Amino acid sequence: MSIRSQNLALLAAAVSGLTIAIVSLVRMFVPGFLDALPQSLIGRLGSGVELAVSLTGALAVIAVSIIALATGRDAKHAGASRALRVTGLIGGVLAAVTMPGGVIPAAGYTFAMVVIVGIVVLITLTAIRRPWVGLPLAAAATGLLIFAVVNLQAGRLVPSVFGAMAGILPQMLLALAHVIAAAGLLVWAISDASGSRSVFARFVLRHRTPITLVAAACAVPYAFVRATWLTPWPLFGGGGDVFSEDPAVRLLGLALGLAMLVGGVLTLGLIMRWGERFPRFLAGVGGRPVPVALALIPASVVSVLFTAAGIEFVLEGAGSMGDTSFLLLMFPFWLWGPLLGLAAWGYTMHRSAPVPPAGARKNASGSGAVGLTDQPMHQLHTGE
Repeated sequence: MSIRSQNLALLAAAVSGLTIAIVSLVRMFVPGFLDALPQSLIGRLGSGVELAVSLTGALAVIAVSIIALATGRDAKHAGASRALRVTGLIGGVLAAVTMPGGVIPAAGYTFAMVVIVGIVVLITLTAIRRPWVGLPLAAAATGLLIFAVVNLQAGRLVPSVFGAMAGILPQMLLALAHVIAAAGLLVWAISDASGSRSVFARFVLRHRTPITLVAAACAVPYAFVRATWLTPWPLFGGGGDVFSEDPAVRLLGLALGLAMLVGGVLTLGLIMRWGERFPRFLAGVGGRPVPVALALIPASVVSVLFTAAGIEFVLEGAGSMGDTSFLLLMFPFWLWGPLLGLAAWGYTMHRSAPVPPAGARKNASGSGAVGLTDQPMHQLHTGE
């Protein structure tokens, strides 16, 4: 990850930390200000505790961001970098656990719309370079859109979603500040530790493939349940009466299922070839290396959001064993979030591993020591 991208992540974290600190101070001294916000994970211990922890985390985020921006990767400060990373991660955790609750539905709707736009862009870039593939895809997508507008009332779905989200805008913006503060420091910590040779770092790098596969599999239960809405036997809130009364409900559920499925596929990109180099059928970017920041930053943001939301879901479902088990299975954010963070770290270390000269790769392969693609990781694992 480039120094510029790393500095932008730190700057975003510092600005978000400052926003959280100001809001926390105002809430401390102005009774009633933003009292309607849903409580955070720490909020269960009381409003005073929540605000104190939020302010502490914000100040830690600001301090670590400023110090990291000031010192950069200067070798003179290498001895303190580990302590600074630990402090930054603690500050990020405090920012995450004081995030207003109940934001995961809004995040899901937002990501569903982003996915739809992304599919349009993907089809367009494909059609430019591979028209015999892209044009049929564009025709199919257009047909689906017309069907959705005519039969599923898609025309009123987007305005209704935007209207609902506008009603919780302050909550969303403050939650976004918490997520960016935590994710910005996570991005910096991961990229700063990309050359780490600690035991845990070697473990993550060596096992990044199974870690990523398990993380991606977390999308399957929800995507499968939403896919049943295409059958006469819908699960999880679906039903013929509901769909007949409001066809847009089916469309919204399918869009959320598609978003979750795309999230799983994008998670797989952390170990797939197309996650390192854009597919050649994409106009403009085809064949070029994927910037590490393009994978690391979104993965870190989602990791923070999913981890906090996963814990919230577990606590909300703690009333009965059946409800808790259902939430753990249907919404495995509690597992997806942490594993996604580890997968992103493994991806960053893999992309940062030095590529040996062609002659060295040939000799290593010929001697049967390691394969062509395994040599950089072998060097990092063994400390050579």
